[in-house]
Amino acid sequence: MPTATRPEQRQNQLLAGLSLAEESRLHNDLEPVSLQAGSVLQNASELLSHVYFPTSCVISLIATTRDGAATELAMVGNEGLAGISAVLGDEISSHKLVVQGAGHAYRLKAETLRWELAEGGRLQQMALRYAQALMVQTAQALLCTRHHSVEQQLGRWLLLCLDRRLDNRIAMTQERIASLLGLRREAITDAAGKLQAAGLIRYARGQIDVLDRPALEARGCECHDVVHLEFERFFRSTVAADLPSRLRPNPLTLHHRAEARWRERPESAPEDPSEAAYLRHELEIRKIELEIDNEALHEANDQADALSERYADIYDFAPIGYFTLDAQGNILDLNLAGAILLGLKRSQKSRHRFINYLAPECQAAFTEFVDKVLAEKKSGFCEITLTASAQRPASTLRVEAVPDEDGTECRMVLMDMTEQHSALRALKHSEIRYRQFIDDLPLGKDAAAKPPNDN
Repeated sequence: MPTATRPEQRQNQLLAGLSLAEESRLHNDLEPVSLQAGSVLQNASELLSHVYFPTSCVISLIATTRDGAATELAMVGNEGLAGISAVLGDEISSHKLVVQGAGHAYRLKAETLRWELAEGGRLQQMALRYAQALMVQTAQALLCTRHHSVEQQLGRWLLLCLDRRLDNRIAMTQERIASLLGLRREAITDAAGKLQAAGLIRYARGQIDVLDRPALEARGCECHDVVHLEFERFFRSTVAADLPSRLRPNPLTLHHRAEARWRERPESAPEDPSEAAYLRHELEIRKIELEIDNEALHEANDQADALSERYADIYDFAPIGYFTLDAQGNILDLNLAGAILLGLKRSQKSRHRFINYLAPECQAAFTEFVDKVLAEKKSGFCEITLTASAQRPASTLRVEAVPDEDGTECRMVLMDMTEQHSALRALKHSEIRYRQFIDDLPLGKDAAAKPPNDN
């Protein structure tokens, strides 16, 4: 019968918003993990290996200084994901990711997330919108730090924690809170004492219970409201219909993708516990799996054809000549630039030997060069001179050659070095003339004959 979605996966609001196709594709890639408070998931400036979708834990995005001081920039709960750098196209983690509150999450390889984002579906749209909301949270935290009291900063932080928890209890020491907010412990102790005296919180042994959330909101600054409204806007935002997507190669998810497609069909029959119904269902799912495989095969063929056409265009219209010779020096293939260089028709390439276009003095050396490349199966380079023709003057070419895997074909790139050689000869001639000019100066001769002055 149809495979049920793991219910805890939908506790994360980003994962809950996935399309059926995306959900089925990611089913086996999302790894459930249990995270302990204080665990470092990722250090800043390291290659980002995974992203995390919290379901019941809270993860802090931490910025650190060289001397070890740290400040919390934002926190992530079941509304989003930790590892936003991957969403924004970076392979390096911009922040340190630390588990602030223990709980569970789903872990996904960063490379898999980048593949899914490139498909332009719901995950991409929601992840980018979430990045915007996270930027608002970070900016508001900076504003609050600069312009509001310690008591207001503590209140904002407590409310943000409550937004990401299932209860009103926060397990956190005052020293840890002071570190996250970049404040002195004494300042946090004083602010927490005022909130406790007002009956808003109760603090004991590293546990903070929020007793009156509405009063805490009324006593605080506007910063929490700004962040809260931004996230509400994020959750209310509509997501465009799914775009056609490529099938990410993953045999493990084939059955789930087939199940998802079966559920989307209007003619899908209701569940029937009988064995005959089960067998019919499995046959339908197998048929859909074959359809998906066939679609993937056609897509791969289309991509191969497109790449082949692109390669042909690059090969034909490259500004330098490409040639393929056999062991006897016969021309097996060449591109348009190569045909123009030799002044021959591509349809008549098999009738010609390459050395017939070379100056007599370099034909033997070139033949030896090709034999060496094929015999040693190593790349090499040399310079040759093409004889003049009705279409062009004699020219000097640099040849870079590589053998094929069997050592039976020599593949060459030809670059015209005539102008460079002419420029070098002109430069050398100018240098000789300049030296001759200096030597002919009378002053230069007198100075050379005059002994040095001892004074």
